[in-house]
Amino acid sequence: MRQSWSSLLVLLLSCATVASSPASAKFSRSPATADRAAGLSLVPCRVPQPSDTKTTGDPGRNAKCGIFTVPENRQAEGRTLPLRVIVLPASSGKPREPVFVLGGGPGQAATELVSDYKEGEFADHDLVFMDVRGTGEGHALDCPGGSDERPEAYLEPFLAAGAGFAACRDALQRHADLMQYTTMAAMRDLDDLRQAMGYDKINIDSGSYGTRAALIYIHMFGGHVHAAVLNGSVPVENRAPLYHAAAAQRAFDLLVRQCADDAPCHAAYPHIGDDLRTVLRRLRTRPERVVIQHPVTRAPLQISLSASGFADALRVMLYSAEAGRRVPRLLQDARAGNLAPFAEAAMQSSRGLAKSIRTGLLLSFTCAEDVRRIRPEEVARATRGSFIGDQRVRSQMAACAVWPKPPVPQDYYAPVISNVPVLIISGEVDPVTPPAWGDLMLRSFPNGIHVVLPAGHTPYNDCTVALSTSFYAAGTAKGLDTGCVSALRYPPFILPG
Repeated sequence: MRQSWSSLLVLLLSCATVASSPASAKFSRSPATADRAAGLSLVPCRVPQPSDTKTTGDPGRNAKCGIFTVPENRQAEGRTLPLRVIVLPASSGKPREPVFVLGGGPGQAATELVSDYKEGEFADHDLVFMDVRGTGEGHALDCPGGSDERPEAYLEPFLAAGAGFAACRDALQRHADLMQYTTMAAMRDLDDLRQAMGYDKINIDSGSYGTRAALIYIHMFGGHVHAAVLNGSVPVENRAPLYHAAAAQRAFDLLVRQCADDAPCHAAYPHIGDDLRTVLRRLRTRPERVVIQHPVTRAPLQISLSASGFADALRVMLYSAEAGRRVPRLLQDARAGNLAPFAEAAMQSSRGLAKSIRTGLLLSFTCAEDVRRIRPEEVARATRGSFIGDQRVRSQMAACAVWPKPPVPQDYYAPVISNVPVLIISGEVDPVTPPAWGDLMLRSFPNGIHVVLPAGHTPYNDCTVALSTSFYAAGTAKGLDTGCVSALRYPPFILPG
């Protein structure tokens, strides 16, 4: 998912499949199917401008909107799914291959990312957003959790209900066949949309778990991919959430070292690690009541903050390099007994993340494809020495124990080498998909490049837009000018006063 909060084979993958997309392949689009095809109708509409460009009375921007209808079960007659589609048309007058956007999570609706793309970005390309099955209105697989009516739950550990998700499973199964919600099925929907819109070649812009979806799409339909941007890599080797704890601890340790190397920060916060350990020890003894503002009404709101809730909120806060720069001060205040500033900041970041994810779809994808491969004896070793411990892994394993898990072909996990050009982007202090996963992803793509930015999870800025634009135009990673990366800097630490 994007920094602003800003997952995705009925084909079996072979161990030596080679999916190619020559840079010289001609882009084509059939005029007869440009706006209407079987199961798809697009009409002019207006969508919101990016939040940082909105003005009073702004009517929004021109787009095309519609519904793409797909069968829930491709092997049987029955329920159909209305997948929402938004297209931001190319503005240059010289359109090239479109850019299909894949959101993260898993469980994020791609159409909610429309306002993250500024007008004029990717001017030579139609930008296509399709809500994958299980994320949109009429087919969302969501489970009760934090809400603006019960905001205190935003600060509870994610998936803490564990086996309690059986109740959500039963509710969803009254209208959905949970065995039909897999990355493979979602990517077949995406390719059906490509065909319905008359596109031969497409580009892919993916973030976080969307990079897994992009990887599977390339393996299934690589001949139709011109180029792909993978921002925050989640290869199939990443058995989420087994490595979340180690990734979060790595990001925190980097933050501590960066503060130690910054004289004003080190002078203000000389004991960041001790601050965190002290707060967690205190909260393990007894959760503390904190009064903060309601995230919507701003009325006083009393919440209970436990050690596991505090740790999980800190992990989410580290997703953003900007939010991470506040952490030393927040931990110092918390150690001194003032938990309210941390809880306020945690409410903002955790609420944003929770509102962007359909928890039921996250379980459908990860339980079948990742969690079923986690062995209980691995958990202690993978989480040892981390500030979040094993809580997240064990909670998700407990939830998956009661969740339907469709079979996944073993070849899904087999090594696949593809000639599709890829641009892999990583944030140096990413607390969930650190750069090592990008290095691993790169091994599958001989025509790829991996750049690491001074940023958190799925960095998106003028530099990444410029890199992606040049990359899509060239259709190759060779010779890509990455000079803008060296000019990027971390935001400053927030100091007292």
